[in-house]
Amino acid sequence: MIKANDWRKERMAQIRKLIRKSDPDIYEEQKYKMPSNPGGIPVWYNNGMICTGETYNKHLRFTFPKAKELKKFDTCGLLNKQSAIVIKETDELNETAFKNLIKAAVKINKEKNKMKSISKLARSITFC
Repeated sequence: MIKANDWRKERMAQIRKLIRKSDPDIYEEQKYKMPSNPGGIPVWYNNGMICTGETYNKHLRFTFPKAKELKKFDTCGLLNKQSAIVIKETDELNETAFKNLIKAAVKINKEKNKMKSISKLARSITFC
């Protein structure tokens, strides 16, 4: 659990604001609740999952399930080899690069959903 005056709480609030600024249609849900973490973790969505936000003792971790596709948009090298952005207390975050990464994740989700819709439509058409 995050203490009231903990740096992680402030930084998570900053990240939430950046995510909302990136795309106002993104919504957040608390998921993966378990006895060791009864509050769960925040997960952000828009046409699919964007990222998760996990709190650890010495850092915050934002994991992107579509990191493979996002790598080409990550010109500042925010994502590590584990498909995540790890932020420690003294780390500076390139806010513009972070927002651009969020926007790219939304774009990837929308394109994938569009392709699924087209594929589904094509299967439903009956030809003579």
